[in-house]
Amino acid sequence: MGRMVDVSSFMGFHISDYDLGASRQHCKRFFAQRIPFIPHTLTLRLKTNAFLLNRFAESNKYDIYHQTYFYDVLRRWNGKRVVTVYDMIYELYPQDYEPDDPTARNKAEAVRRADFVICISEQTRRDVVDILRIPKEKTGVVYLSNSLTLTVTMPRVIDSPYLLYVGKRGGYKNFGSVVKAFAQTPSLRDRFQLICFGGGEFTQHELETFAGLRLDNKCRQIAGSDEVLANLYQHAAAFVYPSTYEGFGIPPLEAMHYGCPVVASNASSIPEVVGGAGIYFTPSSVDDIADRLESAVSDSALRSSIIEHGYAREKLFSWDRCAHETLAIYEQLV
Repeated sequence: MGRMVDVSSFMGFHISDYDLGASRQHCKRFFAQRIPFIPHTLTLRLKTNAFLLNRFAESNKYDIYHQTYFYDVLRRWNGKRVVTVYDMIYELYPQDYEPDDPTARNKAEAVRRADFVICISEQTRRDVVDILRIPKEKTGVVYLSNSLTLTVTMPRVIDSPYLLYVGKRGGYKNFGSVVKAFAQTPSLRDRFQLICFGGGEFTQHELETFAGLRLDNKCRQIAGSDEVLANLYQHAAAFVYPSTYEGFGIPPLEAMHYGCPVVASNASSIPEVVGGAGIYFTPSSVDDIADRLESAVSDSALRSSIIEHGYAREKLFSWDRCAHETLAIYEQLV
Protein backbone atom coordinates (compact mmCIF):
# COMPACT_ATOMS: atom_id res chain seq x y z
CA MET A 1 0.00 0.00 0.00
CA GLY A 2 1.53 3.33 -1.06
CA ARG A 3 1.87 6.15 1.41
CA MET A 4 0.00 9.43 1.14
CA VAL A 5 1.85 12.23 -0.62
CA ASP A 6 0.99 15.90 -0.20
CA VAL A 7 1.44 17.74 -3.50
CA SER A 8 1.10 21.51 -3.80
CA SER A 9 1.07 23.37 -7.11
CA PHE A 10 2.37 26.92 -7.41
CA MET A 11 1.03 28.54 -10.59
CA GLY A 12 2.24 32.12 -10.18
CA PHE A 13 0.85 34.91 -12.33
CA HIS A 14 -1.17 33.53 -15.23
CA ILE A 15 -4.05 35.17 -17.05
CA SER A 16 -6.19 32.06 -17.30
CA ASP A 17 -9.68 31.40 -16.05
CA TYR A 18 -9.30 27.83 -17.35
CA ASP A 19 -6.46 27.14 -14.92
CA LEU A 20 -8.59 28.40 -12.04
CA GLY A 21 -11.57 26.23 -12.90
CA ALA A 22 -9.63 23.09 -13.78
CA SER A 23 -7.48 23.26 -10.66
CA ARG A 24 -10.42 23.77 -8.33
CA GLN A 25 -12.12 20.77 -9.90
CA HIS A 26 -9.20 18.37 -9.49
CA CYS A 27 -7.42 19.58 -6.34
CA LYS A 28 -8.90 19.09 -2.88
CA ARG A 29 -7.06 22.06 -1.44
CA PHE A 30 -6.73 24.89 -3.90
CA PHE A 31 -6.39 28.62 -3.45
CA ALA A 32 -6.30 31.15 -6.25
CA GLN A 33 -7.95 34.45 -6.95
CA ARG A 34 -8.31 37.00 -9.69
CA ILE A 35 -6.31 40.10 -8.96
CA PRO A 36 -6.63 43.57 -10.48
CA PHE A 37 -2.93 43.92 -11.27
CA ILE A 38 -1.01 41.52 -13.50
CA PRO A 39 2.65 42.31 -14.30
CA HIS A 40 2.59 43.05 -18.03
CA THR A 41 6.21 42.35 -18.94
CA LEU A 42 7.81 38.91 -18.85
CA THR A 43 10.74 40.15 -16.76
CA LEU A 44 8.49 41.70 -14.12
CA ARG A 45 6.22 38.67 -14.08
CA LEU A 46 9.16 36.29 -13.60
CA LYS A 47 10.62 38.39 -10.79
CA THR A 48 7.24 38.57 -9.08
CA ASN A 49 6.74 34.82 -9.41
CA ALA A 50 10.26 34.20 -8.08
CA PHE A 51 9.52 36.21 -4.95
CA LEU A 52 6.15 34.53 -4.39
CA LEU A 53 7.42 31.00 -5.05
CA ASN A 54 10.36 31.36 -2.66
CA ARG A 55 8.04 32.71 0.03
CA PHE A 56 5.60 29.85 -0.64
CA ALA A 57 8.36 27.22 -0.40
CA GLU A 58 9.81 28.70 2.79
CA SER A 59 6.43 28.63 4.52
CA ASN A 60 5.97 24.91 3.80
CA LYS A 61 8.33 21.99 4.29
CA TYR A 62 8.47 19.89 1.15
CA ASP A 63 10.75 17.03 0.17
CA ILE A 64 10.68 17.58 -3.60
CA TYR A 65 10.49 20.57 -5.89
CA HIS A 66 9.07 19.50 -9.28
CA GLN A 67 9.79 22.13 -11.88
CA THR A 68 7.50 21.92 -14.92
CA TYR A 69 9.22 24.64 -16.92
CA PHE A 70 12.67 26.09 -17.05
CA TYR A 71 12.64 29.44 -15.29
CA ASP A 72 14.27 28.18 -12.11
CA VAL A 73 13.09 30.77 -9.65
CA LEU A 74 13.46 28.57 -6.54
CA ARG A 75 17.15 28.97 -5.74
CA ARG A 76 17.26 28.44 -1.99
CA TRP A 77 16.28 24.79 -2.01
CA ASN A 78 17.87 21.93 -0.09
CA GLY A 79 15.42 19.20 -1.07
CA LYS A 80 15.30 17.00 -4.15
CA ARG A 81 14.64 18.50 -7.57
CA VAL A 82 12.64 16.99 -10.43
CA VAL A 83 12.23 18.66 -13.81
CA THR A 84 10.02 17.70 -16.74
CA VAL A 85 11.43 18.09 -20.26
CA TYR A 86 8.94 17.99 -23.10
CA ASP A 87 11.21 18.15 -26.14
CA MET A 88 14.52 19.51 -27.42
CA ILE A 89 13.07 21.68 -30.16
CA TYR A 90 14.93 24.83 -29.12
CA GLU A 91 18.21 22.95 -29.36
CA LEU A 92 17.45 21.12 -32.62
CA TYR A 93 15.72 23.99 -34.43
CA PRO A 94 17.40 27.16 -33.14
CA GLN A 95 16.64 28.93 -36.43
CA ASP A 96 12.95 28.97 -35.49
CA TYR A 97 13.58 31.13 -32.40
CA GLU A 98 15.09 34.48 -31.52
CA PRO A 99 18.87 34.38 -30.94
CA ASP A 100 18.48 35.75 -27.41
CA ASP A 101 15.71 33.32 -26.39
CA PRO A 102 16.85 31.96 -22.98
CA THR A 103 14.79 28.75 -23.02
CA ALA A 104 17.57 26.37 -24.10
CA ARG A 105 20.01 27.81 -21.57
CA ASN A 106 17.47 27.74 -18.74
CA LYS A 107 16.52 24.17 -19.64
CA ALA A 108 20.14 22.99 -19.57
CA GLU A 109 20.67 24.59 -16.15
CA ALA A 110 17.46 23.08 -14.75
CA VAL A 111 18.36 19.61 -16.06
CA ARG A 112 21.87 19.72 -14.61
CA ARG A 113 20.59 20.80 -11.19
CA ALA A 114 17.85 18.17 -11.11
CA ASP A 115 18.08 14.91 -9.22
CA PHE A 116 15.76 13.34 -11.77
CA VAL A 117 14.57 14.34 -15.25
CA ILE A 118 11.14 13.23 -16.45
CA CYS A 119 10.87 13.03 -20.24
CA ILE A 120 7.55 12.65 -22.03
CA SER A 121 8.85 10.17 -24.63
CA GLU A 122 11.81 7.92 -25.31
CA GLN A 123 12.73 10.28 -28.16
CA THR A 124 12.94 13.21 -25.77
CA ARG A 125 14.92 11.08 -23.33
CA ARG A 126 17.48 10.16 -25.99
CA ASP A 127 17.78 13.77 -27.08
CA VAL A 128 18.21 15.05 -23.52
CA VAL A 129 20.93 12.49 -22.79
CA ASP A 130 22.72 13.08 -26.10
CA ILE A 131 22.51 16.87 -26.24
CA LEU A 132 22.90 17.77 -22.56
CA ARG A 133 25.32 14.93 -21.78
CA ILE A 134 23.65 13.67 -18.63
CA PRO A 135 23.54 10.07 -17.34
CA LYS A 136 20.64 8.06 -18.74
CA GLU A 137 19.91 6.65 -15.28
CA LYS A 138 19.06 10.17 -14.14
CA THR A 139 16.14 10.20 -16.60
CA GLY A 140 12.87 8.36 -17.07
CA VAL A 141 9.84 8.42 -19.36
CA VAL A 142 6.31 9.31 -18.29
CA TYR A 143 3.86 9.53 -21.17
CA LEU A 144 1.14 12.15 -21.37
CA SER A 145 -2.49 11.54 -22.32
CA ASN A 146 -5.50 13.06 -24.06
CA SER A 147 -7.93 15.37 -22.28
CA LEU A 148 -10.26 16.01 -25.22
CA THR A 149 -13.01 13.47 -24.56
CA LEU A 150 -16.22 15.50 -24.53
CA THR A 151 -19.27 14.19 -26.39
CA VAL A 152 -19.99 15.97 -29.67
CA THR A 153 -23.56 17.29 -29.69
CA MET A 154 -23.42 20.29 -32.03
CA PRO A 155 -24.12 19.98 -35.79
CA ARG A 156 -21.19 19.54 -38.17
CA VAL A 157 -18.97 22.61 -38.28
CA ILE A 158 -17.95 21.87 -41.88
CA ASP A 159 -20.58 20.33 -44.15
CA SER A 160 -18.33 19.34 -47.05
CA PRO A 161 -15.58 16.66 -46.92
CA TYR A 162 -12.25 17.82 -45.48
CA LEU A 163 -8.81 16.83 -44.27
CA LEU A 164 -7.85 18.20 -40.85
CA TYR A 165 -4.62 19.81 -39.63
CA VAL A 166 -4.34 21.02 -36.02
CA GLY A 167 -2.00 23.54 -34.36
CA LYS A 168 0.93 25.71 -35.35
CA ARG A 169 2.17 25.48 -38.91
CA GLY A 170 5.66 26.97 -39.11
CA GLY A 171 9.13 25.44 -39.24
CA TYR A 172 9.42 21.83 -38.09
CA LYS A 173 5.61 21.50 -38.15
CA ASN A 174 6.06 20.93 -41.90
CA PHE A 175 2.65 22.24 -42.93
CA GLY A 176 3.98 23.45 -46.26
CA SER A 177 4.65 19.89 -47.38
CA VAL A 178 1.02 18.96 -46.72
CA VAL A 179 -0.13 21.92 -48.81
CA LYS A 180 2.07 20.82 -51.72
CA ALA A 181 0.88 17.21 -51.43
CA PHE A 182 -2.73 18.37 -51.36
CA ALA A 183 -2.26 20.67 -54.36
CA GLN A 184 -0.57 18.10 -56.58
CA THR A 185 -3.14 15.34 -56.01
CA PRO A 186 -6.40 15.83 -57.94
CA SER A 187 -8.25 13.16 -55.95
CA LEU A 188 -7.56 15.16 -52.78
CA ARG A 189 -7.75 18.70 -54.12
CA ASP A 190 -11.00 18.21 -56.05
CA ARG A 191 -12.84 16.29 -53.35
CA PHE A 192 -11.73 17.85 -50.05
CA GLN A 193 -11.00 21.09 -48.27
CA LEU A 194 -7.90 21.41 -46.09
CA ILE A 195 -9.10 22.69 -42.71
CA CYS A 196 -6.59 24.08 -40.21
CA PHE A 197 -7.70 24.42 -36.60
CA GLY A 198 -5.81 26.89 -34.40
CA GLY A 199 -2.30 28.07 -35.13
CA GLY A 200 -3.38 31.63 -35.86
CA GLU A 201 -4.73 33.14 -39.04
CA PHE A 202 -2.96 32.34 -42.28
CA THR A 203 0.08 34.53 -42.89
CA GLN A 204 0.49 36.60 -46.02
CA HIS A 205 3.10 34.12 -47.21
CA GLU A 206 0.68 31.23 -46.74
CA LEU A 207 -2.07 33.07 -48.62
CA GLU A 208 0.31 33.78 -51.48
CA THR A 209 1.33 30.11 -51.54
CA PHE A 210 -2.31 29.02 -51.72
CA ALA A 211 -2.93 31.46 -54.56
CA GLY A 212 0.11 30.22 -56.47
CA LEU A 213 -1.14 26.64 -56.15
CA ARG A 214 -4.73 27.62 -56.99
CA LEU A 215 -5.95 26.63 -53.55
CA ASP A 216 -7.55 29.96 -52.61
CA ASN A 217 -10.93 28.41 -51.83
CA LYS A 218 -9.61 25.08 -50.60
CA CYS A 219 -7.66 26.01 -47.46
CA ARG A 220 -9.44 27.40 -44.42
CA GLN A 221 -8.31 28.32 -40.92
CA ILE A 222 -10.70 27.97 -37.97
CA ALA A 223 -10.36 28.90 -34.30
CA GLY A 224 -12.74 27.88 -31.57
CA SER A 225 -13.52 25.88 -28.47
CA ASP A 226 -12.73 22.29 -27.56
CA GLU A 227 -16.24 21.42 -28.74
CA VAL A 228 -15.45 22.80 -32.20
CA LEU A 229 -12.19 20.85 -32.32
CA ALA A 230 -13.89 17.62 -31.24
CA ASN A 231 -16.51 18.16 -33.93
CA LEU A 232 -13.82 18.64 -36.56
CA TYR A 233 -12.03 15.44 -35.53
CA GLN A 234 -15.24 13.43 -35.55
CA HIS A 235 -16.23 14.39 -39.09
CA ALA A 236 -12.82 14.69 -40.81
CA ALA A 237 -11.90 12.27 -43.59
CA ALA A 238 -8.41 12.10 -42.07
CA PHE A 239 -6.14 13.93 -39.64
CA VAL A 240 -2.67 14.73 -40.98
CA TYR A 241 0.32 15.20 -38.64
CA PRO A 242 3.44 16.03 -40.70
CA SER A 243 5.92 17.26 -38.07
CA THR A 244 9.59 16.47 -38.48
CA TYR A 245 9.94 16.53 -34.68
CA GLU A 246 7.64 16.25 -31.68
CA GLY A 247 8.38 15.61 -28.03
CA PHE A 248 5.17 13.61 -27.71
CA GLY A 249 2.16 14.62 -29.80
CA ILE A 250 -1.29 14.76 -28.20
CA PRO A 251 -3.33 15.59 -31.37
CA PRO A 252 -3.05 12.03 -32.79
CA LEU A 253 -4.58 10.70 -29.55
CA GLU A 254 -7.36 13.27 -29.82
CA ALA A 255 -8.06 12.16 -33.39
CA MET A 256 -8.10 8.48 -32.37
CA HIS A 257 -10.64 9.18 -29.63
CA TYR A 258 -13.08 10.53 -32.22
CA GLY A 259 -12.55 7.80 -34.80
CA CYS A 260 -10.56 9.99 -37.17
CA PRO A 261 -7.91 8.16 -39.25
CA VAL A 262 -4.39 9.35 -38.39
CA VAL A 263 -1.94 9.94 -41.25
CA ALA A 264 1.36 10.88 -39.64
CA SER A 265 5.06 11.49 -40.05
CA ASN A 266 7.32 8.58 -39.16
CA ALA A 267 9.76 10.96 -37.44
CA SER A 268 10.89 11.39 -33.81
CA SER A 269 8.41 10.40 -31.09
CA ILE A 270 5.34 10.18 -33.31
CA PRO A 271 5.52 6.37 -33.84
CA GLU A 272 5.80 5.98 -30.04
CA VAL A 273 2.41 7.62 -29.68
CA VAL A 274 0.61 6.39 -32.79
CA GLY A 275 1.96 2.83 -32.77
CA GLY A 276 0.08 0.61 -35.20
CA ALA A 277 -2.93 2.93 -35.28
CA GLY A 278 -1.90 5.18 -38.14
CA ILE A 279 -0.64 5.45 -41.70
CA TYR A 280 2.94 6.73 -41.84
CA PHE A 281 4.83 8.82 -44.38
CA THR A 282 8.33 10.22 -44.72
CA PRO A 283 7.89 13.92 -43.84
CA SER A 284 10.49 15.11 -46.35
CA SER A 285 8.66 13.43 -49.26
CA VAL A 286 5.68 15.35 -50.66
CA ASP A 287 4.85 12.39 -52.91
CA ASP A 288 4.79 10.03 -49.94
CA ILE A 289 2.47 12.36 -48.00
CA ALA A 290 0.14 12.51 -51.00
CA ASP A 291 0.13 8.73 -51.46
CA ARG A 292 -0.62 8.03 -47.80
CA LEU A 293 -3.41 10.60 -47.66
CA GLU A 294 -4.95 9.05 -50.76
CA SER A 295 -4.83 5.64 -49.12
CA ALA A 296 -6.49 6.95 -45.97
CA VAL A 297 -9.48 8.37 -47.83
CA SER A 298 -9.90 5.71 -50.52
CA ASP A 299 -9.08 2.33 -48.94
CA SER A 300 -12.13 1.53 -46.80
CA ALA A 301 -10.63 -1.61 -45.26
CA LEU A 302 -7.48 0.27 -44.25
CA ARG A 303 -9.56 3.12 -42.81
CA SER A 304 -11.65 0.76 -40.72
CA SER A 305 -8.55 -0.99 -39.43
CA ILE A 306 -6.69 2.11 -38.30
CA ILE A 307 -9.84 3.59 -36.75
CA GLU A 308 -10.39 0.46 -34.65
CA HIS A 309 -6.71 0.30 -33.69
CA GLY A 310 -6.92 3.99 -32.80
CA TYR A 311 -9.72 3.49 -30.29
CA ALA A 312 -7.63 0.85 -28.52
CA ARG A 313 -4.37 2.77 -28.79
CA GLU A 314 -5.75 5.96 -27.26
CA LYS A 315 -6.89 4.06 -24.17
CA LEU A 316 -3.30 3.00 -23.42
CA PHE A 317 -2.46 6.60 -22.47
CA SER A 318 -4.16 7.92 -19.34
CA TRP A 319 -3.61 10.75 -16.88
CA ASP A 320 -4.02 8.25 -14.02
CA ARG A 321 -1.06 6.29 -15.35
CA CYS A 322 0.88 9.53 -15.79
CA ALA A 323 0.16 10.51 -12.18
CA HIS A 324 1.03 7.07 -10.73
CA GLU A 325 4.33 6.91 -12.62
CA THR A 326 5.22 10.44 -11.51
CA LEU A 327 4.40 9.55 -7.91
CA ALA A 328 6.60 6.45 -8.15
CA ILE A 329 9.52 8.70 -9.12
CA TYR A 330 8.85 10.94 -6.10
CA GLU A 331 8.85 7.90 -3.83
CA GLN A 332 12.20 6.74 -5.20
CA LEU A 333 13.76 10.08 -4.36
CA VAL A 334 12.65 10.45 -0.73
